[in-house]
Amino acid sequence: MGLEGFLRDIIGSLGDDIIIADIDKYSRDWWPLAMLLDKLNAWTAKPPVVLAPRSASEVSYIVRKAGEYSLCIIPHGGGSSVTGASAPRDDCIILTLSRMNKILDFNIDDLTVTVEAGVILSELEDWLNSRGYTIRHVPQSFHLASIGGCIATLCSGQYSTGYGSIEDITVNLEVVLPSGDIIWTRSITAPRSSMGPDLKYLFIGSEGAYGIVTKAILRVLPIPRYRVEASFEVPSFERGLSIIRELITRGLTPALARLSDDIESTIRFGREKPVLLILYESNYLDILDVLWGKAMEIIEANSGEYIGEELYKKWLSSRFNYEDDIRLIDSMDLWFETLDVAATWSKLPQVYRNIRKALDEVREKPIVMTHASHFYITGATLYYTILYRKDPELYWNIVEAFLKAALESGATLSHHHGVGLLRRKWLKVDPGQSTVILNSIKKALDPKNILNSNIIT
Repeated sequence: MGLEGFLRDIIGSLGDDIIIADIDKYSRDWWPLAMLLDKLNAWTAKPPVVLAPRSASEVSYIVRKAGEYSLCIIPHGGGSSVTGASAPRDDCIILTLSRMNKILDFNIDDLTVTVEAGVILSELEDWLNSRGYTIRHVPQSFHLASIGGCIATLCSGQYSTGYGSIEDITVNLEVVLPSGDIIWTRSITAPRSSMGPDLKYLFIGSEGAYGIVTKAILRVLPIPRYRVEASFEVPSFERGLSIIRELITRGLTPALARLSDDIESTIRFGREKPVLLILYESNYLDILDVLWGKAMEIIEANSGEYIGEELYKKWLSSRFNYEDDIRLIDSMDLWFETLDVAATWSKLPQVYRNIRKALDEVREKPIVMTHASHFYITGATLYYTILYRKDPELYWNIVEAFLKAALESGATLSHHHGVGLLRRKWLKVDPGQSTVILNSIKKALDPKNILNSNIIT
């Protein structure tokens, strides 16, 4: 009765083409467990209906009507979540922003671009690159993820060390609240304001629970003219972390850094020692030469051995070949999960060792590869690729052991993948006590629990 009456109102006001016929496309996202269960014919989730609005006003109307009929909505961007954040559940309506994919304004003077939330990252980057600009935000989901999805999940990309993550790129947001009201988080777009808290951060990382992002103003930069790409072997994973820390603290932060442990280096690069990939960029060749020269001094002083550009180029050229990787893993009758954590510098070695130890003790020990690729003044992320036998029960044993070891070692349980179905039960310990604030905000903004319920609250 509720859904039937809701759809009658929606179609009457917005037309029947608001409904997407192919609901199978929205039956899951890229959560590896959902993909495995799908292969095993054990994933049965399907949304009752998928709606594709064309404007913020249509999103507003749908949200208001959902409230009137006490229906829940799951916002859907590019569907690239690896945690089940956009997977159908609880008979919720899927609301895809895929038709809201316009680039609305490009302001060269202000170095901003205004886009609708459904714009795909790679398409925006191509559009900017053709004009000599970039947002320098390139996650592995680059060709799948939407701007709104990246904002909602607090995502990060390969250039985060030098240019920041999505929260550093986002200047202002238009959001549809659970009430249906359309608001900008700042009525005046400015580089910074102290006129109260910056409310864009309420929605960045909220996974659609507090509102649906419909437009974003993003920072852009001119594409750097010069770059140096390099690969090094380092004596140990811990020594590699120390090298990057020293580069950053000495003012030599690279645009990109990626450190693979010995297992990942062996599998991906055919090298027995950990491999460090580095990129420096500049618009001035003489400045780049100085940066690179000083960086080389530090790396070599810490027993890093320069091994050319080949491994960097090999990694970069295969960066988005994840579907080929999945097919290869599948052919070996294995499956995979990728888990990300972050910690301060003093805790990173312990986090690395303890997670490895915990996974070594899991029944049917998995293959575990680790790299670090997002670095900060205060610490870094550790990213694990885990291969295991195709068994959902074994999957959860691995996840539980991993997250428990990470927590006990002093790491946050996700750096950029977000919460989703995968981690929602762990919110009581990370962020912990402050979930009372998250819950209070949810109740104030969304008393009917319309938007993406039971994820971050």
